[in-house]
Amino acid sequence: MTDPADPVLLFDESGRMFVVHDPAMANKLIESVDEFFEEYDGRGRPIRAYGEPGMVALALATEETHGDKLRSRVDRYYFVFAARHPTRIPPQEADLVAFIRAVAEDWVDE
Repeated sequence: MTDPADPVLLFDESGRMFVVHDPAMANKLIESVDEFFEEYDGRGRPIRAYGEPGMVALALATEETHGDKLRSRVDRYYFVFAARHPTRIPPQEADLVAFIRAVAEDWVDE
C-alpha cells in the first residue's frame, strides 16, 4: 500500500473537517476505520483507513486525484463553519496541492 502525502484532510458525515499533518500518526488520532466519511491526502487522492481500533493506518485508495470533490467538501465545511466565523473563506489557490496546504494551515480545531 502506498503511503498518503501529508497533510491529510478527513471529513465526517456531518461535514466537519479534521487535519492530520503526519499520516503516520493516524493510529494515535483515529479510533476506528469507520470514524470518517471521506479522506484525502495532500495531493487530493482519496485515502482509506484500515486496521483494528488502536492500530488504524491510512493508505491511498487510488492514485487518481479527486480535486473537484475535495474542493466541494472543503466548501461545504467552510459554509457550515462560516455560520460561526463569517470572516473565514475557503482558500482560493488554483493549484490543488497549494489549496490543500492552505486549507490545512487555515483549519481551526473546533
